[in-house]
Amino acid sequence: ERFRFSIMDFIKRHWSTLILISAIAVYLGVSMGSDQCPLCVASNFVFGTEEATGRSTDKTSVIGEDEAPTWQVQTLQGNEINSSTSKGKVSVLVYWATWCAPCIEEIPTLISLRNEFPNSELEIIGVSLDEASKGIEKFVKAHKVNYTIARNNQSLDAAFGPIRYIPTIVILDQDGKVQQRHTGLVGHDVIRGQIESLLANET
Repeated sequence: ERFRFSIMDFIKRHWSTLILISAIAVYLGVSMGSDQCPLCVASNFVFGTEEATGRSTDKTSVIGEDEAPTWQVQTLQGNEINSSTSKGKVSVLVYWATWCAPCIEEIPTLISLRNEFPNSELEIIGVSLDEASKGIEKFVKAHKVNYTIARNNQSLDAAFGPIRYIPTIVILDQDGKVQQRHTGLVGHDVIRGQIESLLANET
């Protein structure tokens, strides 16, 4: 009971500061790449969590799952790509949005990687988290994106879990198993090295 009253007292005394933090959070969330709610960003901002901005030091998880998830997407051109058609290739799924500054910063890296590996070895899919009503074709053309673009869907959420931060990169091996997951900007050499490692391990 005493704890509850102390929280209420804190809010009453610092309501103006909390409003200011929320406003900052909205700015950070929209302009720097987080897809969290403003209050979530505010909380992370207050406690110094860099990951809320999308410009955090790369958070990398080595997964190595035993089973390959099942998923499917439809490209902007209306073609279907799924976990079966991608077998035999290394697949890089990049979660992004047109309003995410770090995501835009990462586009040249992905364009370069697309040029460096043949389609038979590597598949790059940019998974847009933009609202369904927003057209992204002009954005893709303006940035000369040469890799596949699709929109997020329930199939991907079920396969890889809801994405909390962008950019997020999920790397699948030739059997469709998740091998790496990155949050934040990664860098060309890191991604290339992981692709080459998976290709070298192909039997």
